[in-house]
Amino acid sequence: MRLVYLVCALAFANVSLAQNDRGQIEFERRTYWIEIMSSLPYMTQEEIDRDRLTWGKNQGRPQPHILYFNKDESLYTFVEQENEYGYSWKKDKFMLIRDHKTQTSEDYLDMLGKTYIIEGAVPKRKWKILNEIMEIAGYLCMKAETYDPIKDQTIHAWFTNQIPVRSGPEGFDGLPGMILGLDINEGCLTVFATKVSLDGEESGIPKPEKMKGKRINRSEYNEKLTKWITESIEGEKNPYWQVRY
Repeated sequence: MRLVYLVCALAFANVSLAQNDRGQIEFERRTYWIEIMSSLPYMTQEEIDRDRLTWGKNQGRPQPHILYFNKDESLYTFVEQENEYGYSWKKDKFMLIRDHKTQTSEDYLDMLGKTYIIEGAVPKRKWKILNEIMEIAGYLCMKAETYDPIKDQTIHAWFTNQIPVRSGPEGFDGLPGMILGLDINEGCLTVFATKVSLDGEESGIPKPEKMKGKRINRSEYNEKLTKWITESIEGEKNPYWQVRY
């Protein structure tokens, strides 16, 4: 009975939805390199055990990210951090911009030693909604599944229709509500919301005035990514040292 009640609550939650379509969501992104390396076809069990012993304690550290959104567009990027000496530092360029009205995207990222601006339609994903729920950052979320054939990844997402915007972290969207959690390849990478801040007024998206990089379309990017992953695995190298997992 409790499961039925919670599923119904998720399906029919509609309290103040008009005020829930703009704001910011803070996420923690955690990468588990041992699990990623364990999934590579050329790795032996001896190599996996050695890497787990050497690096196992240094994986899964939280990397803060933030999603700015309103009903028309969204922007997802990392949050700058200060190190133990008080200095702030930037990671590789990374910003994913989505226009929900035109269903177009503009991704700004570093890959293979170059900065790219990837333009085109928002990637279409085939989602399967599953009969499982989870509470994330105070929101009741339902689980869904999709597959990325380029990176050979099974993606599980948790979304809530209490935030009626088809967006989410890491460029994932297309579900009937905001994605607040991701699990890629059974724990190789996780991204979960830690704080949701909703704005009472229309929220602006802090898009940069200028972005410097080589402009390519989505098809060109996918071709580069596919070639790099294929060649790296054939050469028994981890492709994800230089591309985002």
